Amino acid sequence: MALAQTACAPKPQPRGDDKPVHILNQTTNPKAKTKKPVRMNGRGEISSIPLEEMFALQGSGNALIFDARPGYLFHLGHIPGAESLPKSDCENSIAKMEDRLKSAVTAGKPIIVYCSGLLCPDARTVAIHISGYGHPAKIFSGGYDAWKKAGLPTD
Repeated sequence: MALAQTACAPKPQPRGDDKPVHILNQTTNPKAKTKKPVRMNGRGEISSIPLEEMFALQGSGNALIFDARPGYLFHLGHIPGAESLPKSDCENSIAKMEDRLKSAVTAGKPIIVYCSGLLCPDARTVAIHISGYGHPAKIFSGGYDAWKKAGLPTD
């Protein structure tokens, strides 16, 4: 997991004089204002959630649920109430929804991420990005495949 978190962190860019130049505005110009929230690099807890608990939370509407699969798969079918948050652009999307994530956590709503199934790493990747902003995230590891196999409703 440390390797995955390190892979998402901004890396210094070498210059001709071999002195690193950092990508983030905070390191190159401490007075520069940035619209993007500062990543906390993995401070939110990541855990898993079983199908039964996922079903109860989804039914109650007391969770913020994200589908980490590519957008075209989301449009073919998804868990009701889920929002599309594909791995391919999750960093920018998470930064834009920072206020919603904070509100969900404050209200006690878990942030749940799922993808296709047990062998799909996309939910974990998105959860790591959410965690990087300091928010706890739960991974529904059975994903959409387990949801459908259980005969649960889909949109």
